[in-house]
Amino acid sequence: MRWAILSPGFQRPVIERKRGIMSVLASLTWRPGKLARDTVVVGTGMGLRALSQAVVFLIVARLLDAQGYGAFSAALAVAAVWSNFCGLGGHAILVRDVARDPSRFPESWALTLAALGLSILPVLLLYLISVRWFLPQVPWALMLALGLGELVFWPLANVAVYAYQGFERMGRSARMMLTPVLARLAAALGLLLAVVREDVGDRLVLWGGLYAAASLAAAAYAHYRVARDLGQPQWPGRRELVAHIRAGVPFSLLGGAGKLYLDADKFLLARLAGLETAGLYSAGYRFVDLAFLPLHALIAAAVPRLFRAGADGTAHSLRAALPLFGPALAYAAAAGLGVFLAAPLIPRLLGDSYEGAVPVVQWLAWLPLVTFPRLLMQSALATSDRQTMGMMIVSLGALANIGLNLWWIPLWGWRGAIVATYAAEMGMILTLLWQWKRRVQGE
Repeated sequence: MRWAILSPGFQRPVIERKRGIMSVLASLTWRPGKLARDTVVVGTGMGLRALSQAVVFLIVARLLDAQGYGAFSAALAVAAVWSNFCGLGGHAILVRDVARDPSRFPESWALTLAALGLSILPVLLLYLISVRWFLPQVPWALMLALGLGELVFWPLANVAVYAYQGFERMGRSARMMLTPVLARLAAALGLLLAVVREDVGDRLVLWGGLYAAASLAAAAYAHYRVARDLGQPQWPGRRELVAHIRAGVPFSLLGGAGKLYLDADKFLLARLAGLETAGLYSAGYRFVDLAFLPLHALIAAAVPRLFRAGADGTAHSLRAALPLFGPALAYAAAAGLGVFLAAPLIPRLLGDSYEGAVPVVQWLAWLPLVTFPRLLMQSALATSDRQTMGMMIVSLGALANIGLNLWWIPLWGWRGAIVATYAAEMGMILTLLWQWKRRVQGE
């Protein structure tokens, strides 16, 4: 009998019960990993930022009407493209250096600020020339105010986000993301107060001035926090600056190509179809951007570990990114459905002049589902020192998008702009998949 009890046939149920108990206990004591926690932290920050941006958007869109908002959005889109060349990609090198060796922060921070100082004025001048050429109907005062806000003050504030991101201090990084938006919320409330208390002659120009002032305040606060939390910059030398800029320029070009891809349709619509159409399209895009925020949070939280994995080659960075695809695509599909169903509520939020934004949102609702795979594969390439290849692919996508916009906007208006966006996304995804397969097999 003793032998029978101890025999494998009798032991197996006992062992299986023990395993089941241990599995239950393990599930009760499970805690999310660092990536999940960082994604939640960054996502919370982005969510608060999105809420603040939504309030700013609702106030400004209502006070400026569709045509005024179209002028503001089109000029802002041009500034957003040029803003990626402020700093010449130094922010990405800052994250890379600190993620791989935190002791390099003082030198890398000094080099990043120096690159910003060298690039801001030329970029501002190029912006003023290009926006005047693309959008001659936009007032000079608004162009200058947006140039100062987006190309001088905002880059100085935004670079603090990357300083904390390199250390994987995602809570502080998220708060730095929120700072400029809260300042703009205060500016929007100031615009609302000015309109309520007295008749403002030119609301558009007033909003531009308030926008620039808010960006200046955010930049001052961000640099105060970095100096207090992380320390002062230490200048390493001119040779290091040249190397820093050389490594960062592909990231700058990559960001510029990405922004050109994202925002070209807005100022091309303003030029080819009118400011009102551009305003409706930009308003619709704002709602879809809100659904995309958790996906941006996931990528931002994953970047430091992708940089570490990418130090061993592209294949390692790509494999580190692979587990993120499934959950992100499931979310993107659910969010797209929610945006599509909620689109008819837009006129109640913005007013009857935005009735035309409803079909825009419904056509754009599935864009996060298509865009996320491209962004993640692009990030995997960039974080494994293959940023030049990523830049080339996105640049080709941006050129294809612009070409299709120039062809299809005169034929189909905003529908042509959306179809061009989907077509360009699919082309970039196929090209990145080819690169992914090639790099993994090669390494």
